[in-house]
Amino acid sequence: MAAMQPVTPQRIAIAAKYLENASTAAKACRKAGLPFYVACALLEKESGGKNVFGHDVGGAMAGAGYVTEAKWREFRRLVVDLHHTSNGVGPCQITYRGFFTDMEAQGLRPWVPHDNMLYGFRLLARYHADKGSWEAAGTAYNGSSQYGRDLAALVEKWRKRLHIGG
Repeated sequence: MAAMQPVTPQRIAIAAKYLENASTAAKACRKAGLPFYVACALLEKESGGKNVFGHDVGGAMAGAGYVTEAKWREFRRLVVDLHHTSNGVGPCQITYRGFFTDMEAQGLRPWVPHDNMLYGFRLLARYHADKGSWEAAGTAYNGSSQYGRDLAALVEKWRKRLHIGG
């Protein structure tokens, strides 16, 4: 794992210029053991930090805007219970239906930005520990090698943006 740098108020303020929920991301990445600059890169790639549903064509609740508990319950019914095509949920755009039930088993609420980020950040941190690079971790997170390359480039961009040596 990359060295953990302090998540300072200054770094949170920088991130907040570009992302929604930057202070929530700082709390979640600390718990997840994911460097803040990597968390910011993932959020930029996925949602800009917004707690929204994705826009996957044919995906349940595509473009339904901000995730609320009521919308989440309907999404869960469609995707988990009725096996409709899934879609990204929340800041980390969690998509795989098995992850939703796993989140619930851990007491995490997918519609709550902190819980969504905590799960997504833990997932990415685990992939990094297993794969050894942010590119490979991103590929595992999304299933696309292009995504992995894009994420690795964003990780470097955020490292520089937050003035972290590397």
